[in-house]
Amino acid sequence: MERKRVIVTEYIDPAGLEILERYFDIAYLPKTPRVKLEKAIAGAHGIGVRLAPITADLIEKAPNLKVIAKHGVGYDNIDVAAATARRITVVNTPKANAVSVAEHILSLMLCLADRICVANADLKAGRFKRREDYTGVELKGKTLGVIGLGRIGSEVARKCRSGFGMSVVAYDPLLSSETFELTGYKRAEALGSLLEEADFVVLCVPITSETADMIGARELSWMKPSAYLINTSRGGLVDEAALYSALAEGRLAGAAIDVFVKEPPTPENPLLSLDNFIATPHIGGATVEAMRRMATDLAEEIVRVLTGERPLYPVNPEVYEQ
Repeated sequence: MERKRVIVTEYIDPAGLEILERYFDIAYLPKTPRVKLEKAIAGAHGIGVRLAPITADLIEKAPNLKVIAKHGVGYDNIDVAAATARRITVVNTPKANAVSVAEHILSLMLCLADRICVANADLKAGRFKRREDYTGVELKGKTLGVIGLGRIGSEVARKCRSGFGMSVVAYDPLLSSETFELTGYKRAEALGSLLEEADFVVLCVPITSETADMIGARELSWMKPSAYLINTSRGGLVDEAALYSALAEGRLAGAAIDVFVKEPPTPENPLLSLDNFIATPHIGGATVEAMRRMATDLAEEIVRVLTGERPLYPVNPEVYEQ
């Protein structure tokens, strides 16, 4: 029997490739950079993808395609509607990087609170200021505001409450009252009430039509001048121009961003010029452990679909109901 063909568009941990190679012929594009996805996809039965855009036009070039597997959680680079119309299963790896992203968020919180990045930059540049110029704040006793109590948001909330002694208020209109009550966190009935109360606000939601630009000038004006904003989800959640103004004018103490509207951001992005702004290049889930889990989860989901099993993490489960 002829082996099915699977394309992997970008680097994944070798553990994932080892699984795929047991079952399929693999076209691993990072090893063949001159091979374009538009040509390679024609005979593919499955695609493993990280950030490459999988558009409707691209999907139409693959008559045999049965599964598109996202290496990660957010799948906004995949045209899910076009895939669903063709009854192509889209899957992601929602459990693989929750711990790593949560730990990255905690790292950013500590850097903001203790002014670590500013002190480090000054020291390396030979600028020796007074210790008072680097005075930070403790996390203990502060209020964490979590927007989105999914896997990552829940992990952050748990670590902050049990590890740092922080109070937790959360906003998640999709969570039932019964489920929310089990968390023991304070529920914010509106986004504004969370923003007004929290000392640290963490965004843990996907980018959708409802969440795009959810933090703009109005929302930033509700936050305390002493508060901090952290976003490791998607750049389109925050109005970057409004955030710059709030930080530059001292209406917000600081912010840390792992994701931008345009990636990579240009050096001219005004946010990068601010001392009270920390940026990392979309590496929230980039740990050895998370990369291995994402690769193996991706591979196992492709195997399930192409061997006739139902996947564990379908993004569009309706393809199985048609």
